[in-house]
Amino acid sequence: MNVLFLALGGSRRHVIVAEAEHVLAAGGAATVLVGDPARWRNDPLPEGADMVEWRRLVRGHRPAVMRLLLDRVPLFLIRACLRGPLTGYGARLQAFHRRRVSRPIHHRLLRFYQRDPARVRSRVARRELLGGRSIDIVVVGDAESAVTASELRDVVLGSGARLAYTAAHAGPADAQARPVAGLLGGGKP
Repeated sequence: MNVLFLALGGSRRHVIVAEAEHVLAAGGAATVLVGDPARWRNDPLPEGADMVEWRRLVRGHRPAVMRLLLDRVPLFLIRACLRGPLTGYGARLQAFHRRRVSRPIHHRLLRFYQRDPARVRSRVARRELLGGRSIDIVVVGDAESAVTASELRDVVLGSGARLAYTAAHAGPADAQARPVAGLLGGGKP
């Protein structure tokens, strides 16, 4: 079982560490999504668990077209044209391109990239967290993570993962259906 723990607030660190140990002991993989890694300095994750910083993922988001045009194509051309004895010159030219061309353009376009923050967060979660890993359960670890989990609910369920509050008591997959609007239990309005 591969589990992604949402622990953005870091208020329940000891519980997340204990559940991650349990998942790793059962032969699964544990990834912890944190808001501030400095809060986890006194409560280290068990060996084999991955820590991913949410702010760094969102801040580093760039649309695929811009990454292709500003980063991948120019650097590929530099590598392809400057081979052999010119490799040292090519490495300096790549560093110059990143520092003086690519980074300033990305910095100026940052507002354009992140004009819809909810959409950016869902893209980042789909590409970085759920796309590269086969996540079975997404565990909401604290109150601050509940807001992010509600924003990413459709992305999580679309990837085949389930939302839960603990990895130990994750219910069946069909329990994730949205509740029906109306009265529960047949009472009067």
